[in-house]
Amino acid sequence: MKSSSWLWRILGWTTLVCLLVMVTGFGWALKDTWFPKTGLALPEATAKPEVATGGDWSAKNELYVAALGDSLTKGTGDATGKGYVTRVIDLLSEQMDKPVYLVNNMAINGQRADQLMNRLDEVGYRNALGKADIILMTIGGNDLFQIAQNGGSMAEGGDLSPELLSERLPDAQPRLETVFHKIRALNPSARIIYVGLYNAFYDLPEMVPASNTVAEWNDYAFALAKADGNATVVRRTTCSNLI
Repeated sequence: MKSSSWLWRILGWTTLVCLLVMVTGFGWALKDTWFPKTGLALPEATAKPEVATGGDWSAKNELYVAALGDSLTKGTGDATGKGYVTRVIDLLSEQMDKPVYLVNNMAINGQRADQLMNRLDEVGYRNALGKADIILMTIGGNDLFQIAQNGGSMAEGGDLSPELLSERLPDAQPRLETVFHKIRALNPSARIIYVGLYNAFYDLPEMVPASNTVAEWNDYAFALAKADGNATVVRRTTCSNLI
């Protein structure tokens, strides 16, 4: 296979840049979801909602955010030391005109969904997530890419095997589902914001299988969020794409 080490050298930085471009629109999306502008025609409320509403944030004097996942949420590689979590919190506080506090950023470099599943049973995770109004999360990239490398890790310039990437998808998806379910059990009302995997392969003809696998992962995450009823997936096919 033709070496893809050059791709991995730019993938991490490209993803971080995309996250920064995304933050402003991300903040506005959250604001419009929870604080619609006066005059908008909204559906009439039912006596018994079918899904969680996420609480009445407009009545709260302050909001609390918890973050968890992998290196992207931890902010690794950001020269300013802020990462997207801090930027999102700052923007939300500004746009909502109220304090927004970080309960804890529990993200760990290199973390996989199976590791996060186990850590969600720890008291620290349970307490932080239980207090949050908003939960930010990235997870899954290491589940797929760590085990799809030939000839070494990304940093060592190992080749990416699209075949291995595709083979591991069925095992990784249920772990993501378990993470969603565990978080929801710990906090029935918090809004879960899952940042999907950036698809760096979509315009590379030789990497179509890998692109399809990443897209399938993001589609699966979107289905989980829809089933949850109080979750949002930020799915990026370009740097500015926000769903």
